Amino acid sequence: MANDTILAMFSGGIDSTGVLHQLFTHPDFADNPVIIHHVILQNRENRAAAELQAVEQIVKYYAQTFPDREYLYTDCVFNTMGFAPLNSTRFPFDMDVCAFIAGNICVARKDIKQVAMGRTSTDLASGGENFKQRMARAQQVFQAVHSLEQEAVPEYIFPVVEMSKEEIWQMLPDPVKESSWYCRHPRYLESGIAVTCKQCQTCKEVAEFL
Repeated sequence: MANDTILAMFSGGIDSTGVLHQLFTHPDFADNPVIIHHVILQNRENRAAAELQAVEQIVKYYAQTFPDREYLYTDCVFNTMGFAPLNSTRFPFDMDVCAFIAGNICVARKDIKQVAMGRTSTDLASGGENFKQRMARAQQVFQAVHSLEQEAVPEYIFPVVEMSKEEIWQMLPDPVKESSWYCRHPRYLESGIAVTCKQCQTCKEVAEFL
């Protein structure tokens, strides 16, 4: 609905960057203020620094390109490095963490009526039934945060769910492509620059169309 605030959970990856691009450029969202929130995920994948750099560069691009667009950028840290002594092979799924954080932001900001998440046709095709079940669970987490609230629960929306990663990539401006980050297991050079592992599932998916 026009003028209602949309919360965009933004990682700096291709999917969520596609969402941000749609929110800034598509006429359907022209009148909606946007809150862009990035969760700095500090876990054993060690991609927090690479993602944060991408987020800052991409947000700066859209802010400069669309100076009249109403938006607010915020971030928070979710740190599971303390799980190491548990010798656990698992840590919280990104989408569960984002759902929990998004729910709490919506509780704090009653003007938020929609939460925009980056899901693509590529995710649904490659992830299969397991991915769909994890999506459903994340939305249950989001709903649970609102269990004590009187107001209606904001709606999850997926602005690029009909698009593949390749289609999103082709849609993005070149400076945004250069800034986005997609690797799940980056390594860092002595200079601090992150480079892709070329081995994780996302690196392989992106390599098919780069």
